[in-house]
Amino acid sequence: MRKAYQRNLGINAVLGRLIHGFMLQMAQTAYANATLNLEARLARWILMTQDRLQKDELPLTHEFLSMMLAVRRPGVTAATHVLEGAQMIRATRGHIKVLDRERLINLADSTYGIAEAEYERLMAERS
Repeated sequence: MRKAYQRNLGINAVLGRLIHGFMLQMAQTAYANATLNLEARLARWILMTQDRLQKDELPLTHEFLSMMLAVRRPGVTAATHVLEGAQMIRATRGHIKVLDRERLINLADSTYGIAEAEYERLMAERS
């Protein structure tokens, strides 16, 4: 990496932007963990996964989500039921389908969207 950095100084700008975006994402995660209830944190995770996979059907298990959200699996199951009852998602074994993205965004409040918009802006910059 050091050799690539020395040969192409433009990599510094790209890596700097990438690190900046990652740090903002980490800060948003810490804020979400400190302020949101489990349903809102789950909504945020679903949105971020949907962003990366760019589809509505997401391969997410309750076990995986419990690790990502640092809660027990039954908590994820209960939160999933709440989101299903509100018709924001449909969950089947090992999959979650996004039904109402806008309501998920509203539930996640300000912990979703800021870091994502900044990442898009940063990656659009030219070195």
